[in-house]
Amino acid sequence: MSAEELAPLRAELGGPLPDGFNELDDPQALLLTQALRRARERRASGLDESVEDALTLVPALTREPVRRMLFR
Repeated sequence: MSAEELAPLRAELGGPLPDGFNELDDPQALLLTQALRRARERRASGLDESVEDALTLVPALTREPVRRMLFR
């Protein structure tokens, strides 16, 4: 595959591709890119839920300022 065709995968990984990734064909590269994106979204969602759950331990009057500090 060309460098242009692998650009979405490189962007999803946030850096250079590991050795052998240039041997992926279009469907494989697309599938891997989508899987990485979904995994990142699930992880982010889980982290957000965990933070919100943890905020229940913070006194009510200070929750909003703490939330703003955490989600800057």
